[in-house]
Amino acid sequence: MHAPFNEQSIATLVDTFYARVREDDLIGPVFNRVVADWPEHLAKLKDFWSSVVLSAGTYKGNPMMAHLPIPEMDPEHLERWLSLWNLTLSEIFEPEIAEIFLGKAIMVGERFVAAATSVRGAQLVSQ
Repeated sequence: MHAPFNEQSIATLVDTFYARVREDDLIGPVFNRVVADWPEHLAKLKDFWSSVVLSAGTYKGNPMMAHLPIPEMDPEHLERWLSLWNLTLSEIFEPEIAEIFLGKAIMVGERFVAAATSVRGAQLVSQ
């Protein structure tokens, strides 16, 4: 049975997904290095995804600026993130709902990678 589409199911998604991320061989070390306070980070991510898919308006922040300094913000790491995200989505939501989350994640992730790549390129040119 799949979960209903609400803030509680988003909380389950975020908790389940990031437990998986923290254990992943490729992206786990990145997250575990960058995230200083997991409970705070998870709360922020729940607000982010509730705002993105439910228009809850609970997220306050600039996720792009938070991700730009991470050197591993690249296609390889995004691909792994999306793979784990898609797996977790399929376990929690009906396919139609999972597709909404996946589409948003792809759009956001590709923007983060493009911006981080551009910033790194500009930094190399200026050196």
